Amino acid sequence: MQNKNISTFTYAFIFCFIVISIIIYPSEAYNAAQEGLKLWFNVVCPALLPFFICIDILIGLGVVSFLGSMFRGVMVPVFNVPGEASFAFFMSIASGYPIGAKITSRLRLDNICSRSEGQRMLSLCSTSGPLFIIGAVATGILGNPALGFLLASAHYLSAVVIGFFMKYYDIKNRAIYKKSAANPFKVMLEHKKKDNRAIGAVMGDAVVSGINTILVIGGFIILFSVITCILKISGILAAASKLIGLIIPFLDQQTISSLLVGVLEVTNGIKECAALSLPLITKASIVSFLIGFGGLSVNAQVLSIISATDLKFSIYIFLKAAQGILASVFCFVTFGLFNHLQVINVYEVYEKSNFVPYNSYNWLNTLLNSTENMLMILALILVSGIILDWNTP
Repeated sequence: MQNKNISTFTYAFIFCFIVISIIIYPSEAYNAAQEGLKLWFNVVCPALLPFFICIDILIGLGVVSFLGSMFRGVMVPVFNVPGEASFAFFMSIASGYPIGAKITSRLRLDNICSRSEGQRMLSLCSTSGPLFIIGAVATGILGNPALGFLLASAHYLSAVVIGFFMKYYDIKNRAIYKKSAANPFKVMLEHKKKDNRAIGAVMGDAVVSGINTILVIGGFIILFSVITCILKISGILAAASKLIGLIIPFLDQQTISSLLVGVLEVTNGIKECAALSLPLITKASIVSFLIGFGGLSVNAQVLSIISATDLKFSIYIFLKAAQGILASVFCFVTFGLFNHLQVINVYEVYEKSNFVPYNSYNWLNTLLNSTENMLMILALILVSGIILDWNTP
């Protein structure tokens, strides 16, 4: 009880400070909020909203259970999670934060997975998307498209490794699965029968849920944009950087400052890191850590999404930090190999593709691209599931 009281007073102090700072620096706070709103409206909203709506529809119609039956033979032995986790994992890779958390939360609320399975899924299925890593970070910020493949490989490999080791989490409560896969169509129809909602109700609930989630995400983006701005103009960020520099003398103040900004909000942290006078391998390793961790802005979104479930945020945030460190190590170790492979003109291949850089998207292009990605990844999951199902004895 005493710890809860301390937490209450701490949070009260923090948000009182934020409110007072907004009053002291109204112009700067307004501009920061406006930038956060633009980012949400122009990029995040059209990119994620189609996913949020269609995910709820697919779950309600039993399509996710259909796919789960197909992928059970892979997800159960490798990650100790139900086959439905494959949908969360692929969708998380396709679209990025916080799609995986949204699907995991929904599956847990529908009791499709247990608490232990949901905790494992949350660690495995919380990733950034290739559009952000290759388009925004590697090409738009770092100006090196080839580096995107290194960052993406390190990021997804770290998520898989964390997910693999999480299979031993709460092993005592391991679920018992059937050795043979059930008929996917039968599983789908059984789920729809249990849901017992008309298609109109399924779609209506999905739209409401999707809009509510995207509004919450927008609020967090704006809030953390303002917080980051306040920490900079108030001098707190500089003071914290100096203090940490005394503890870790081999890091200069600018590097520490960019790391702190990235811990708050990943995109701004990567931008500041790109401006540092550091070797490319060091920049790539720092950026890889920031992408893997996701930043407090993204993780606060996840906290909000899973708040209605019994999943533990403390375990999640610890593993996100571990994923960031692991991704940074993978990036550092494999940098030489990727640097050698740049003899192939990756930039030319990138330019000739139909990929549109992340920072040049307008609202309609982002919406269309998001919808196209969702349909493509769903088709890919379906084809892969059919192949796996045929090969299941």
